[in-house]
Amino acid sequence: MSSHAPRYGTPNVSYVRTWFGGTDEKAMWALNLMKYRAIADYQDGRDVNITGAEADMLYMPDGPLNAIGGRVMMAAEVVHRLRGDSIEWDMVAVAFYPRRMAMLEMQMLPEFIDLHVHKDAAMDFTIVMATMPTADSPAPADWSALSEGDMLLMQVVADATTADLAELVPSRRIGLYDVEGVIVGDDRAWMQARWDIISRDDVATLTAAFAANDDSSVYAMILEPRFDVMNDPARGGSKS
Repeated sequence: MSSHAPRYGTPNVSYVRTWFGGTDEKAMWALNLMKYRAIADYQDGRDVNITGAEADMLYMPDGPLNAIGGRVMMAAEVVHRLRGDSIEWDMVAVAFYPRRMAMLEMQMLPEFIDLHVHKDAAMDFTIVMATMPTADSPAPADWSALSEGDMLLMQVVADATTADLAELVPSRRIGLYDVEGVIVGDDRAWMQARWDIISRDDVATLTAAFAANDDSSVYAMILEPRFDVMNDPARGGSKS
């Protein structure tokens, strides 16, 4: 959250307040669901005719994120919506923070403040969740196992008993995360984020069985990894 309330979601002030004054300095993986504006909307009046997606590429806060010990772990385009509501998500990203408070520290850096104008112009709506790996999940999720041709099945559920779509196709679970709280978004609460690698050959099976609906308690999406912007030790670039 920046010093000014974002237009792309409601800050969950009551949750973020729990970060202060505690001794629990555990790491956080911030899961970002992003819907872009069709045309970027800069509040400072600049005459820039670019899309929201293009404005988000100008955001790219590599320096501020790295300055507080964080980095982007995963970035992917949404190519199919399997379950969810009417929100047409465009991108999903996960940024690592060594401490939850590190996110607030980053947002106070002058470089971040300068860059954030692009995110504000780019985003129509965003949900940012604080997630932590479960005891039996790799920490961090093994997104480095992704290779060209792989697809990601991502599921975010409000109830952990929600049916697991990964059981319908051959899949490799690379992450199971608890959602501690929503940092920015709306009034919904989430419980769990699931990450699985699937093959392109199995995408059709899932898309034939499911279509986005009016269920606001689950999002299931098939993602195309963006290797060109993922900040993996084996790859250059980043996204947040």
